[in-house]
Amino acid sequence: MKKGFFAVGCVALSGCLLISFAGCSTVSKAKNMRGEEVTAEQWDSAMAASAFRTSGGASAPVQTVADETAEAPNYRVEYEMTYKVNVSTEGVSVGDTQLTEAANLNIDMTSSATLTVADNALHVSFKYDFKFDGSENLLAALGMSEELAGSGESEAYVSFADGATFIVKDSNGNWIRSSTDGEEIGAAGQFVMMMSAGLMDQSALVGAFSQYTYSADDKGYVAADASVSGELGDVSFSGAGKLVYKIRDGHLAAVYAEGSASSGIVGISSEGSSEIGLVYTYGGQSVTLPAVS
Repeated sequence: MKKGFFAVGCVALSGCLLISFAGCSTVSKAKNMRGEEVTAEQWDSAMAASAFRTSGGASAPVQTVADETAEAPNYRVEYEMTYKVNVSTEGVSVGDTQLTEAANLNIDMTSSATLTVADNALHVSFKYDFKFDGSENLLAALGMSEELAGSGESEAYVSFADGATFIVKDSNGNWIRSSTDGEEIGAAGQFVMMMSAGLMDQSALVGAFSQYTYSADDKGYVAADASVSGELGDVSFSGAGKLVYKIRDGHLAAVYAEGSASSGIVGISSEGSSEIGLVYTYGGQSVTLPAVS
């Protein structure tokens, strides 16, 4: 499992690749769901309710803004995304002499997850599949060997009863406790922090209603809808993105994002498109922490 996540890091650090997203059923649900037009007060209430814990007590991976009088968080988030990227390089020749060969690289990583917040705890289970293929010379230049590809699944818990305590499995399959910076946390714990801090918990948007506009076409409040392009010497770039929040029945019901981009620099080009979706279900959830060794 760690090899797949390491591969993603290699791609991000290469500096010339675009990572993109695409989704399946959850993305379709998020995209097609029609959110309601709401007031600023209703917006604040919905965003605050997405906090995965109320304030007070020891710190968690992200600071939320739900106050201590708020109803205890109880919801489930379905999440899907797929990373895709295509990179190609031109061959370079001087006269009849070929200095470098043309090369290409295709990368595809899919992941899905279910996150449940209830009983002063959080549970996440997720799956991923990482694939790539391309020219041997480009793979070698990026340090990407075949062993980096793979698939896997994992799960982790966070208990908020006494601070933010992660519960993960060790190499022997036993449940153990780990701090947020512990070596045992691994990819599962890092995924929990990323998801809770950057996606499922949107309570930081309390008070930001005036920055968003309801779009009937996008069926929700558009946070970003822009395109950009330009050239500077041998470098070119173009991109477009959109982020939509959807509120229904007083709650944040879905988040949908899409994007596309392409770039070129000195014979190297990359392109891709993207989608990501989250769908929320409130109430009726429970989390039972596993026995710890």
